Amino acid sequence: PHPNECSGSDLDGDIYFVCWDDELIPPQQDPPMDYTPAQSMQLDHDVQIEDVEEYFTNYIVNDSLGIIANAHTVFADREPRKARSEPCLQLAEKFSIAVDFPKTGVPAEIPPHLYVKEYPDFMEKPDKPTYESQNVIGKLFRAVKDIAPHTSCIRLFTKEVARRSYDPDMEVDGFEDHIDDAIYHKGNYDYKLGNLMDYYGIKTEAEILTGSIMKMSKSFTKRRDAEAIGMAVRALRKEARAWFKEKSGSDTEDDAYAKASAWYHVTYHPDYWGCYNQGMNRDHFLSFPWCVYDRLVEIKKDKTSIGNAFPALEQQFRQGLRMY
Repeated sequence: PHPNECSGSDLDGDIYFVCWDDELIPPQQDPPMDYTPAQSMQLDHDVQIEDVEEYFTNYIVNDSLGIIANAHTVFADREPRKARSEPCLQLAEKFSIAVDFPKTGVPAEIPPHLYVKEYPDFMEKPDKPTYESQNVIGKLFRAVKDIAPHTSCIRLFTKEVARRSYDPDMEVDGFEDHIDDAIYHKGNYDYKLGNLMDYYGIKTEAEILTGSIMKMSKSFTKRRDAEAIGMAVRALRKEARAWFKEKSGSDTEDDAYAKASAWYHVTYHPDYWGCYNQGMNRDHFLSFPWCVYDRLVEIKKDKTSIGNAFPALEQQFRQGLRMY
C-alpha cells in the first residue's frame, strides 16, 4: 500500500506487514476525516522559562490520548454502528486534536457524554465496572484468557511427564559426583528466579525468560520495565554460568560435561521433580541447566553421532561378510 495511506506514514522505522485477502477488504468505503490541525497558540512576546514551565505543566495535565483511545474502544464495542457510531466519530476528532497538542498547545476537551462508566472484559480493568463483550474480541479473549497467563507449568510438567521426557542421552560418566553441587545451585537459581517473578508479578517461567509477558503487577509496565527484567534475567544466567565455572584443582574438560549432565539430571529427572521452592507455591522451573546450553548441546550431539555411527558400522560389517 502507499505509505501516506497507512497509519504511521511518517516512515520512522515502522515495520509493515502486507497481506492481500479479498475477504479483508472493507465492503464499504468511508470518506476520510478532516485532519486539519487546530490553530497554534501564539505568544506576543519572546519565550521565557515561565512559558516553558506552563507549557510542560499543561502537557502533563492535558495528555488525554489514553483516555480517548480507551473510550473509543468501549464505544466501538457497545454501539451498534461500531467505529461508525457518532461517539466514535467525535472521539476520532478529539484524538486528532490530542495528537497535535504538543505542537499546537490546544488541548482536546472531552465532553461528559464521551466518558465511559464501564469497560468490556477484554480491556482487563479489574478496578472498574465491566461487562461481557459479545463481539469477536470478547469471545477470543474469553477463549484464551485461562490458557496462557494462568497456566502453571508445574501442572503441565508433572512427574509423569518428567518420566516420559527425561533423556538418558544427557547422562555422562561421572555426573553422579556433581549431583550435590547441582542441587545446591539449582535451589539457589530457582529461588532467585522466583523472587524476580514475584517482584514483577510475572506468572510463568516462559514469560520472564522470553520477555513475552502477558500481564504484570500494576506497579510496573511492560514497555518501561521490559528492559530491566531482561537485564535481571541475563544477570542471573551469567551468575549461574559463573557457578558452573567454579573449579576444583582436579576438574577436567570431561568434568565440565559431567557437571552439565548433573545440572540437567537434577532438573528433569522425575526423582527431583517438585523438590525445589517447597512451601512457596512456585512452579518446577526448567531453565536452570540451559544456562550452560552449549555443554548440553555438545553432550547430545556426541551421543547422537555415536548412535548414528552404529548403523553405518553395521552396514560396513555386513558388506564385509558378503565379500568373504
